[in-house]
Amino acid sequence: MTPDPMERPELLFTPVFDYELVLAVAETHPLAQKHHIDPKDLATETLITYPVSRERLDIYTRFLVPAHAAPHRHRTVETTDLMLRLVASGRAVSATPDWLLRKVKGVKGIRIGDGILKSIHLGHRAGLAPSYLDGFIRLAATVEI
Repeated sequence: MTPDPMERPELLFTPVFDYELVLAVAETHPLAQKHHIDPKDLATETLITYPVSRERLDIYTRFLVPAHAAPHRHRTVETTDLMLRLVASGRAVSATPDWLLRKVKGVKGIRIGDGILKSIHLGHRAGLAPSYLDGFIRLAATVEI
């Protein structure tokens, strides 16, 4: 399962649900009043991400880098729980799937620019799919998050 399928001939990926990457901010954060954020809005913010290279982070590749912008500070954390606690406390912001924030108290999602739309894909090796995989993919596509 991945939001970023790799193009490799031995792998097949099927999109099963769409979502939007949003900026998670504390409900009391000044940015929480905005309809969408601009790259310059992150110039004074601490951005929290998972510990992966910036080349794999959509907030950088699809939003900040094209605008020649950067956050004040970039910090990484290992877990979603810690990330959301830091956001809720007002100590940082984070690019997060919109569905993840639906039940998180004290945190609000703000559209990133014109929107960063993504899909979750299920992948498997080409030609080696077990018989139940087609049913699983169909079922995953019907799940409402």
